[in-house]
Amino acid sequence: MTCRPLIAASLLGALVATTGTVFGSTAQQTLRFKVYLDQSPIGEHSFELTTGGPEKRVVSRARFDVSVLIFKAYRYRHESEEQWRDGCLERIQATTDDNGKNFRVRGQRVADTLTLEVNGKPDQLPACISTFAYWEPDFLKRPRLLNPQTGKLVDVRLEPQGRERRIYRGREIDCERYRLKAEDLDIRLWYTLDGDWIALESDTGKGRMLRYERL
Repeated sequence: MTCRPLIAASLLGALVATTGTVFGSTAQQTLRFKVYLDQSPIGEHSFELTTGGPEKRVVSRARFDVSVLIFKAYRYRHESEEQWRDGCLERIQATTDDNGKNFRVRGQRVADTLTLEVNGKPDQLPACISTFAYWEPDFLKRPRLLNPQTGKLVDVRLEPQGRERRIYRGREIDCERYRLKAEDLDIRLWYTLDGDWIALESDTGKGRMLRYERL
């Protein structure tokens, strides 16, 4: 069984408890999300952020398993490491196993170009680009974002949806809601009023809902 009856590959590529500690001038934070398909838990996705001055390192790990009756219908594994400087992606290394379909993305910024290699095939992109950096909502305002799974630039549009009440850590709080749209993506995002990412929802395109809930 392929992934498409369950979760669209383009959606997973675009995707991927909070503790914050400071050591000297370096801040570290871990964002962990429980991931659901409709109401069924299917795995977790974590983001480890290390910030020091103008530089940021982001390690993303996702692990999903979907079962139908006693059979494992779908398996997804993704791990990436991104290096950022002054709001621009400097380097990326990502590996993905999308139910047996493997992707390997490598990229490094050199002068005014991001030199990229996707499954051994070279490509060149503009120098200052962003991935789908949900942890930094300002980055999502850019008109094109890099899919870390496929290495493709995607045209996107971020639409503010106003404030909404949402349960987070056992209490109801005010959140800012956004809608991120692309050709085959329609993603809803929620942030605290301080800009802290806490939830995500998206229709898989097959009548099922993929949901991230912050731990």
